[in-house]
Amino acid sequence: MNSLFFTDEGQEADAKFLIERIDSFNRTTAPTAQEPVSETVQLFLKDREGRIHGGATGILYRYALFIHVLWISDELRGQGYGSKLLKELEERVRAKGCRLIHLDTWDFQAPEFYKKQGFELFGTLEGFPEGFKRHYLRKIIG
Repeated sequence: MNSLFFTDEGQEADAKFLIERIDSFNRTTAPTAQEPVSETVQLFLKDREGRIHGGATGILYRYALFIHVLWISDELRGQGYGSKLLKELEERVRAKGCRLIHLDTWDFQAPEFYKKQGFELFGTLEGFPEGFKRHYLRKIIG
């Protein structure tokens, strides 16, 4: 153990190893917390030619959806597509037993949009050098 050292050099397999180790710990420590199995969720807004004009990605875990990305193209923003996307996403995950949706957004992005969609603020991270704030929101759906 004397020759241990820190390095930022690693392979994708190394990161996967870490994830497998924490997953194993979680299953051992809180086995019921791992059901149902997590799954990636994605929903796209496309035109007939297959071009993407918006969408959302996230992970559904333990009856909760974490939205990682939600984006609508500039030309469609403000026309209700974001609201429709969230509604469709909510319906799809609710059908899978989801009861909570949560996400984070910067103050220059869309905190007010999410509040209009029924999300509530539960935390704000301040102190970024540029003066920006990162907001954490949730919505109970079940």
